[in-house]
Amino acid sequence: MTAPDIELNYVIDGPADGRPVLFVHGILTCRAHWLLNLPAFHEAGFRSITIDLFGHGSSPAPEDEAAYHPDRYVDRFAALRRLVEAERWFVVGQSLGAALTLNYAMSRPDEVVAHVVTNSHSAFGDPNRIGNPEAARERAQMMIDGGITAVMKHPLNPRRARAFSNEQRAQFDDAMLLSNAAGIARTMLHTSPYTPLRHRLPANPVDTLLVAGDREEAFTPAREWVEEHAANFMVERVSATHAVNISAADEFNRIAIEFLNRYM
Repeated sequence: MTAPDIELNYVIDGPADGRPVLFVHGILTCRAHWLLNLPAFHEAGFRSITIDLFGHGSSPAPEDEAAYHPDRYVDRFAALRRLVEAERWFVVGQSLGAALTLNYAMSRPDEVVAHVVTNSHSAFGDPNRIGNPEAARERAQMMIDGGITAVMKHPLNPRRARAFSNEQRAQFDDAMLLSNAAGIARTMLHTSPYTPLRHRLPANPVDTLLVAGDREEAFTPAREWVEEHAANFMVERVSATHAVNISAADEFNRIAIEFLNRYM
């Protein structure tokens, strides 16, 4: 469902009296990214609020470039918090979603109890890794030209994850096939360039857990930077790929829930 001040597709699930948790996925996936996690969180007494980013899943794909800026997502997340009538809540972000939830948590720390993130080059990587704008435009145009087929075949799309059963993969595909390739391309062009956060993380005010997937070796320098420079961070390393919450779902669920339960 959507609401005017939220604009994004969202689903609320779990115990009605549960502690609310916002889950935000990364690029080239959708709210079905959390299929392997939500049952454990619900059983542990959490109420989940999952969203689709613009262009992903069932969310719209506005043409307005400004709609994709990370600061605009801050306003939408705050509107969701008000919708579920939570004075404060937990947030969980994956990859690009981690960059968006970090920006939200640092911008409105009085709204966030604690925060869990996974591998995120968007948030933690060297800002220079974004590369030149022309190359980004070429990648975005390839996405537009290739349409939903290019979205589903992209290496960052987690649909081929071995952890998914056939039924779960079919469920993921059903949700992801609703995506808009042009909206995903706009996310690449108008969200991703504004997500590097190294300049702000030494003053991060919210207790945050990074569940780091060590099998993504390219993320190691970013994880080491977080360990040395980011304020109020804990780091738990697991044997997992970039999509930590999928490739090591049971371990991610255990570690994340244990962390959030400290803030009963």
